[in-house]
Amino acid sequence: MASEAVAEHIEMAKEFLKRSQSYLQQGDLHQASEKGWGAAAHMVKAVATANGNQGEWRYESHHEFSSVVENIALLTGNDRILLLAGRAEALHVNYYRRKPQLRRQVIERDIERMSEFVEALTPMAEGQESN
Repeated sequence: MASEAVAEHIEMAKEFLKRSQSYLQQGDLHQASEKGWGAAAHMVKAVATANGNQGEWRYESHHEFSSVVENIALLTGNDRILLLAGRAEALHVNYYRRKPQLRRQVIERDIERMSEFVEALTPMAEGQESN
C-alpha cells in the first residue's frame, strides 16, 4: 500500500512538472509557479511516505515540507536539495504576487530546478540510495 502511494506521488510530481512547463509556454506564470511547487511538494511527500510518514518524516501539512527536506539533505549529504527546496518555496510564494511582480526568467529557471529536484529525490522515494 505504501509503495502504491509513493508511486502515485511520484507520478503526480512528474505530471505537475509537465503542467508547469506547459503553463510557462502559455505565459501563465501564476499557474506555472504553482504547478512547479506542486511537483516539489509531491516529490517530498513521496520520500516522506517511503520513510513511513511518521516522526521526522511526517509530511501532512505545508509547514512540514522544510523539515522533511532537511532530513533528506542530512541523510544524503546533498546540500543542493536545500537550495532546490528553497526555490520550490519561492515558486509557491508567486501565488500571492501580482502579475507585474512575476519574472518569467526566474520562474523558468526555477521550474528547471524542479526537474532537477524531482530527479534527485526519485531514487530515494523508490528505496534506492541517492547522493
